[in-house]
Amino acid sequence: MACTTSAPGDPPCVVGLTASCQAAYDPATYAVIFDKILHPTCATGTGTCHTADGAKAGLIMEDPDVAYRLLLGEDGGRARVLPGDPSCSLIMKRLHSTDPHYHMPPGPNSISAGEMCTIVQWIAAGAKR
Repeated sequence: MACTTSAPGDPPCVVGLTASCQAAYDPATYAVIFDKILHPTCATGTGTCHTADGAKAGLIMEDPDVAYRLLLGEDGGRARVLPGDPSCSLIMKRLHSTDPHYHMPPGPNSISAGEMCTIVQWIAAGAKR
């Protein structure tokens, strides 16, 4: 996969991502990713990072339609997903980061390798809704 250029100040693109990994969910669709990974990990409970009352970086993941538009930057904001380019998508940079101030989700826990793979496959396939 060819990487696009990172935004100024962003870490470099993630090296070694491949869509031939072992996905936790098949098919790798946005509906599955939202319902099984993003919403329960990022927007469950009061004051979590991406609920309406948390809204870290302006990203709210309570409604699948709103979250999709925000992830792809369709409302004029910063795209966190670059369709066809998982390696340079901000979401993958944050999920793979070892910097505790940059890594998502915050804290010592990460989503599973299979869940990351599901997101990689979805982005590589064009990140369709």
